[in-house]
Amino acid sequence: MRAARRGDADAISALLRELGYPNASDMSTVHWVLSHPEMDVMVAADAMDKPIALLTLSHRPQLRLKGRIVTIDELVVSEAWRRKGVGRALLKRAVERARALTAKRIELITHGARTESKAFYLACGFTQVDSNVMRFGELDR
Repeated sequence: MRAARRGDADAISALLRELGYPNASDMSTVHWVLSHPEMDVMVAADAMDKPIALLTLSHRPQLRLKGRIVTIDELVVSEAWRRKGVGRALLKRAVERARALTAKRIELITHGARTESKAFYLACGFTQVDSNVMRFGELDR
């Protein structure tokens, strides 16, 4: 596991395509996210140092929690590397980072159709809470 670097932009884009987002990332967005002070981007890499998994998390203070909240924004493991502990190791690193930030909570959103993802997160200690995701459609492009 290591922090993502600018040179990982193509591999990050490929991982996001595997997650189902073919146009999610470009070079400037990757560089922006990597340099943002409230973002952490972690990758697991193969023996050639090519990223094979990605976890991004954002963190910010929140009034109602009286402290910092961490949100896992993306977690994807390349299909060839799934079920080998890579995703679990990235989540462990995210929890360690949240503790270092003295976060009050870690949250993530997973899509209802991804039943394997839901089972994975439950097995890793997450609990499903009663919430709804609402979006303002005019900005959703």
